[in-house]
Amino acid sequence: MEWLSQWWTLLCALLVLFAPGAVASWAIGLRRLALWAFAPVASIAMIVLVSTAFGFAHIRWTLLSALAGLLVVAALLVGARFLLRMPGVRPAVRGARWPLVLGLVAGAVLTAARFGLYIVSPEYISQSNDAPFHLGAIRAIIEHGTASSFGLGGLLDPEAPGAFYPGAWHATGSLIALMSGAGIPATTNILTIVVAAAIWPLGAAWLAQSASGRRAVGAVAAAMSPALLAFPLLMIQYGILYPYMLAVALLPAAIAVVVDLSARIDGAPRVGRVVQVILAVGTTVLALAIAHPSSVLMWALAVWLLAASRALALVRRPEVRVAPRVAALAIAVAGLLALAALWWATSHFLTADYWGPTRSTRRALIDIASSGYAGTQSAWWMSAFGLIGGIVALRRLRTAWLSVAWIGAAFLYFVAAAVHTVAIRTLIVGPWYSDTYRLAAMIPMFTIVLAAWGVIAITDAVMRFTGLAGAGRIEAVGTWIATVVIVAVGTAVFVATPVVQRYHVANGKQETRSPFIPAADSWLSLDERALIARLPETVVPGARVIGNPGTGASFAYALTGVDVYPAKWQVPRSPDYNLLAQNLRDAASDPAVCDAVDRLHVQYVLDFGPGDPGTGHVKMPGMTRFTGQPGFVSVDRAGAASLWRITACG
Repeated sequence: MEWLSQWWTLLCALLVLFAPGAVASWAIGLRRLALWAFAPVASIAMIVLVSTAFGFAHIRWTLLSALAGLLVVAALLVGARFLLRMPGVRPAVRGARWPLVLGLVAGAVLTAARFGLYIVSPEYISQSNDAPFHLGAIRAIIEHGTASSFGLGGLLDPEAPGAFYPGAWHATGSLIALMSGAGIPATTNILTIVVAAAIWPLGAAWLAQSASGRRAVGAVAAAMSPALLAFPLLMIQYGILYPYMLAVALLPAAIAVVVDLSARIDGAPRVGRVVQVILAVGTTVLALAIAHPSSVLMWALAVWLLAASRALALVRRPEVRVAPRVAALAIAVAGLLALAALWWATSHFLTADYWGPTRSTRRALIDIASSGYAGTQSAWWMSAFGLIGGIVALRRLRTAWLSVAWIGAAFLYFVAAAVHTVAIRTLIVGPWYSDTYRLAAMIPMFTIVLAAWGVIAITDAVMRFTGLAGAGRIEAVGTWIATVVIVAVGTAVFVATPVVQRYHVANGKQETRSPFIPAADSWLSLDERALIARLPETVVPGARVIGNPGTGASFAYALTGVDVYPAKWQVPRSPDYNLLAQNLRDAASDPAVCDAVDRLHVQYVLDFGPGDPGTGHVKMPGMTRFTGQPGFVSVDRAGAASLWRITACG
């Protein structure tokens, strides 16, 4: 019932993510499935464009101003369509439409159910390292009135004013919160479910349909979209990787739009078609780059493989003249050089090797073979279907790119998971921070599409072998069989891969509960959250509260809007903060402490204990045990959590 009460937040999220982009998709000529699958890509790009423009123009980001900006962009696109007479994109696709609808419904319902069961309540938050920043960034955008990525990092970190941070997810979340009036936790959770249960199945279905030319393959891909736990579920079990999850969910549609547009390139280019391609590609790159820059590399790799396969197919056609053949090969080579340059630049300037290898060579290969990436539950049945689909795709030069793209994604995962040489890791997978989990999330989009193709290939073979349908009726009969397959696959997906807790590939430990579920021993304990909820009433307006980010204090700003420092889990580098972390409780006897208190403008302190010395957390003995200490007055208490006013410094 808690989830049902969020129907208005859900509707607002769907409107924000689909309505602006649907207009843009229509303007560039997309229709039916393509229009709705590409709509989130276009919406994200439009939100990024408007928020960035507002940032440079110093226009405040509010609900009305944001909607006005989106309306202007949409109007310009519609005007360009009529002025330039951009053609419609209608690729040749076989099969009935209603199984596709059934597959999309199955994928959406199963994914939403899984996420609802894992998150448990719309008011719960992920108690993971990155969550305070992501939730706090939505709060900061609303309060400061700026959603530009050029400066987002500095909204929560006074030590990094003007810092760039890719903020497509955060700007989108702020717009949903402004429109719905929902709190930050509910907004975040609804946005997460829409990304997983709406954007992801639509993109998978469109990519499968575009690559195969058959709606039945798209229908089965949509039903299979929740089958692999490496994406999207793993993205809220680890990290938490909200922006990266959005970027990966957008990737299938981002690739599919190029597949559909490339199929229509024939004859002399017209102005309308050239502008159409520029708008589609520009929209895609903008959305992916500001959702998460690393996703552009995977998109570029898939697009180059597609272009290379089309070029080779053209070269092999005997009726094509020499000049077009040479031009096609030259474009393919130039594309490869551009991709290599982009990869090299990203690996040198936007890279890191934060995480070392987590799997042995044998274990990494088993992960790939079993579709159980990064310690997630094995799905051998998906691998079997995917192998068949991969063989089918390889039989045609124009579709072989899809199988090669799967091989490329699997290779990147192997490097992150099992290769020990730092130079190799940094060069090849550095843009993903050499992280096993992030690379694991890239493979499912190709696995699912190939597996769906394999399922339909098997049904085709069975029909031909048994004589159930002649060559002229195979699509009609196949539609009904595909419907049965969708129902069976949907049921199997949920039974075979239920909601399971994450397995830590780095240390071999299995989580026992969802990080969204609060408990007495969780990072943000029940007592801490109860006390935080009262901060707007217990703290003087405008006053600053200090706390240990190794405790639940780092969530306080995101949940209440009270100035609690720091507002993320990273420890500030400030010498003043470090002094207070060790000695704040001695403020009455140490003048240096009061000097630091004054420079940081601190009036209150949250005592949530000394902190956890484990990974991502720190012990701060100066921010605990204030009972009996001179210079501190108790303001509020909830169990072991307490709030104190600092009186030692005047």
